[in-house]
Amino acid sequence: TAFLRDAAKADEGFNKEMRIASQQIAQMLVDKAKVEAGTVTRSRQATEVMKGMRARRDRIPTIKLDEKSGFVSASNPNRKRKRKVTRGDVFFGAEFGGQARPRTQQFLRHRGRSGYFFWPTVRKEKENIAKEYLDAIQRVLNTLKDS
Repeated sequence: TAFLRDAAKADEGFNKEMRIASQQIAQMLVDKAKVEAGTVTRSRQATEVMKGMRARRDRIPTIKLDEKSGFVSASNPNRKRKRKVTRGDVFFGAEFGGQARPRTQQFLRHRGRSGYFFWPTVRKEKENIAKEYLDAIQRVLNTLKDS
């Protein structure tokens, strides 16, 4: 947080370049999580949820789910529903599982906090994310120093 406070006071060029670099790192993570979603048993929910994940331009790598975008259900399409199902409605069940209640039977077995596709990818890539982010900071500083 101290870094972000200092970065906010930094040169506008630094903030702009850091936002671009951070978005590239976040996009790399989104791409890897999409691949991981395809490996999940009954992967259709996971891959459909990942279609709504977006890398955002921020000073730190940021990923956001377009939670209000429509979830495409093959078994019960939105055109037949009064209330449309969104990716935000399905994300937690697809990522962490369900089956404890009658209304969560469509999800895989509950996994606690470990997750099925997004958080396992974050955990696998955490060292790479940190390295890429530090390298990006160094590249930005070198670029600004030379200009």
